Amino acid sequence: MFLGAGTTVSTAGPAVVLAYALGGAVMFAVMLALGEMTVERPAPGAFRVHAREALGPYFGFIAGWMYYFSWLGTMSAEIVAATTYLTRWIPPRLAPFFGLLLVIILMAVNLTKVESFGTFEFWFAMVKVAAIGAFILFGAAVILGYPGRPGLGTKYLTGAGGFFPTGLSGVVRAMAMVTVAYGGTEVIGVAAGETKDPASSVPRAVRGVALRTLILYVGAMMVLVAVIPWYETSLRESPFVLVYDMLGIPWAPDIMNLVVLTAALSSLNCGLYTSSRMLYSLAQESPTLRALSRVSPRSQVPHLAVIASSISVYAAITLYWLVPAGAFLYVTSIASFGFLFVWLVICLSHIRWRYVVSARSAFKAPLYPWLSLVSAALLAGFMFTLTLIPEQRVGIYAGLIVLSALSAAYGLELLGTVPALRRLMPRALLKPVPAPATTAVTTATTATATTAAAAVSFGLLMAKYFGLVSEGAPRAS
Repeated sequence: MFLGAGTTVSTAGPAVVLAYALGGAVMFAVMLALGEMTVERPAPGAFRVHAREALGPYFGFIAGWMYYFSWLGTMSAEIVAATTYLTRWIPPRLAPFFGLLLVIILMAVNLTKVESFGTFEFWFAMVKVAAIGAFILFGAAVILGYPGRPGLGTKYLTGAGGFFPTGLSGVVRAMAMVTVAYGGTEVIGVAAGETKDPASSVPRAVRGVALRTLILYVGAMMVLVAVIPWYETSLRESPFVLVYDMLGIPWAPDIMNLVVLTAALSSLNCGLYTSSRMLYSLAQESPTLRALSRVSPRSQVPHLAVIASSISVYAAITLYWLVPAGAFLYVTSIASFGFLFVWLVICLSHIRWRYVVSARSAFKAPLYPWLSLVSAALLAGFMFTLTLIPEQRVGIYAGLIVLSALSAAYGLELLGTVPALRRLMPRALLKPVPAPATTAVTTATTATATTAAAAVSFGLLMAKYFGLVSEGAPRAS
């Protein structure tokens, strides 16, 4: 939200508030559906397991892997965002080094007990909520006025091209990026497998997180577009920081920049936790990835899955090195498709849930099945909006390619069950990988891969820093 708001506001103008309201309403509906299924079937794979039971094994397979890849894209976006925020205090060419260090620190946090993740995320969330709340209160004072300063009123809401300066189409085009801002709330279902009492904690979390997120996000966006001209936002820094800069409040921009940096790290921390648990769930059913389903005896954390997920974040460092100007939009557009697809699968699973799985859940979503039907239709429409913005078309193209690849992988797995075809397939694809006697070899191999990925990223950064290589946008043919 904090960095991506620059794109959504410049796309829709003040009417972006409506996009956040609609996106938040859909998010709430999806969380209600997920809450009902999770209370009845709490599992580390959450909606992946629900999709398998309600829609069939294919949808469970696709939903799990799409969600995993979506978080990889989101984590990449967050490290790019964190690196962007750091450039306020340090030279831009040094910022990626600190971004690399932050990834290593958060990987270490997620390798300890799950309580460590919870503690870090609690304080990260407290900082975000307090900062957004303060921003809303301060913005309201600026809009309404206070002694010694007249209020802005609706000057920027209606005076710079009106409330819909880019038309209703601007709101439609902004929906994909808005969904990314709400992405991650479904972690409630993933975390349910590690909670002591899902029947009481999940409904409370669904209502609390969804309502607080909706109120804070819509409120913050309303204040943002009321105190700053919508055409002044960009990706050069967070528009929340830009507000304080333009109002000339001493020290406030640096404090807000620290807050948005914390928000980026919070999302990265959440991404490492969620993606590793999803990978752990997928590995339990995959002979090839079975080693990643191992749990550390000391911390009871799927440590190999955490390390494997962390490796992918180093790709973001390389991406930022290659295309610093377009990296953020590139990776978030890919994540947009994935989250929209997964939310769509959650709604479709819920529509069939009470008919083919269970209607006994202690927590029932209202207006069944119509609320999920309407939400599914809206999500399908949001996915289409990815084609309306040139910078985000790569998201739907890449998403469709990933879906095709995953479908082919699933089809290959099914073909392996046909006796006549088994003789034609490589033996490695047919037999489960034997589990090693200890985890020492696997751990060492995974750690070596992590170190190698970090070394490559560090080497690229050093080469760029000392001017041994140069960057440049590809020329059109």
